[in-house]
Amino acid sequence: MEAEFMRGAGPIDDAAALDDSGALQGSAAGGPVVVIGAGLAGGLLALELAGLGLPVAVVDGPGPAATPLSYGGIPWWAGPPGPLDSWMAAAPSHWRRLEARHGPLGLCPCDLVLHWPAAADAAARQRQEGVLQQVEGLARRHLGADQLQHGPPLTGAAGAASPVAAAASGAGGTLRLGYARVDVGVLAVALPGALRAAGVRRLIQRVSTIEPTRSGWRLRLEAASGGVGDTLWARQVVLAAGAGCRSLWPSLPQRLRFSWAGALLVDRLPLALPSGDAIVMPLLGQRPGLEDRSAQLQVPELIVDVGWAPSGTGWLLGQSSLVGPGTDLGPPPDPRHTELCLRQAVSGLLPALAELPGRFVQVPVSFTNPGLPLVGAVAGAPGLWVFAGFGGPFALVPALAPLLAAAIAGDPAALATLPGAAPVAGGG
Repeated sequence: MEAEFMRGAGPIDDAAALDDSGALQGSAAGGPVVVIGAGLAGGLLALELAGLGLPVAVVDGPGPAATPLSYGGIPWWAGPPGPLDSWMAAAPSHWRRLEARHGPLGLCPCDLVLHWPAAADAAARQRQEGVLQQVEGLARRHLGADQLQHGPPLTGAAGAASPVAAAASGAGGTLRLGYARVDVGVLAVALPGALRAAGVRRLIQRVSTIEPTRSGWRLRLEAASGGVGDTLWARQVVLAAGAGCRSLWPSLPQRLRFSWAGALLVDRLPLALPSGDAIVMPLLGQRPGLEDRSAQLQVPELIVDVGWAPSGTGWLLGQSSLVGPGTDLGPPPDPRHTELCLRQAVSGLLPALAELPGRFVQVPVSFTNPGLPLVGAVAGAPGLWVFAGFGGPFALVPALAPLLAAAIAGDPAALATLPGAAPVAGGG
């Protein structure tokens, strides 16, 4: 069964680069390479590897992906001092470089509107002011004064103020900042074509196991309809499947963790919204705090951050996150309950939005706690790499993908620059 599937008997875009043993052809020093995952991380890394002349295939299972549920924001000015700041600040130039090589991928200018409600007490007001000062401090390093604008609260902008906001007599507010985004609807259509044009082979099948061999790696693919699974061989493998990484290599660092993310896909938003086509997010988002305390959780915890962003011809509304105890993904939450929680949270800001018809979708995603994303070689597994656990992926992935590609191709200087996949003190 190994060679038969690889010659095109299964769901594969192009099998021309696979020899009769099911192995990728090519003699480049760092290849051949199989990237598991064809979302934002896997797709951009595959483009960079192909640009270095390495033979590359991406393997991606069917089903919903995490990238289309992202708001696509590029927080390029928001990196804390250190390597994150330089990587994130370079993100717009990396996206422009990618589009110059591969055609439009959805990059477009936009504003970010941060909103906050009336503070319930002095402590809440102090916290809001502290976070606001922090955000403005980060932004002013890169943005001009005209790109930071304070405004009134969003509550009631669609003609339906909540009772809490009315009692607060207009307290709360918004901050509009210069930003950038990648339209994930455009990217989802453009990226597969860019991969084909770059000579990257794409297999639409799920990987069940990976095993080291004397000369590289053996990937066993899940069988369709109860048949016998197929096998793919490669010299190097990159785990870029987000929440699917640990199931393939359980000994990844414990700081790689997972959550269930959800959003409501709607066709339109009320035209009266003052935010226009900006990305809207809460100043005090709950997801970072939930991820920070993930190691202390005893039971699953669900939060909802109220915001929205354009996506293709529609919009993404709200962001739900469920994190469970431990480092395993855990079962998905009841989508009906999670959608209800999301709509209730949105109703607290703008009831008109909560009533919009739409389709709720949830997918598993990865994050790291503590520390930087996992980008580098996997300890004790020669030829195995990981590219996962991003916060702010649309800013970090395009900056780190060229470095990881160079490291895979054998550049020691690039390898030394990467955040790495080795355990960190206290993080496993």
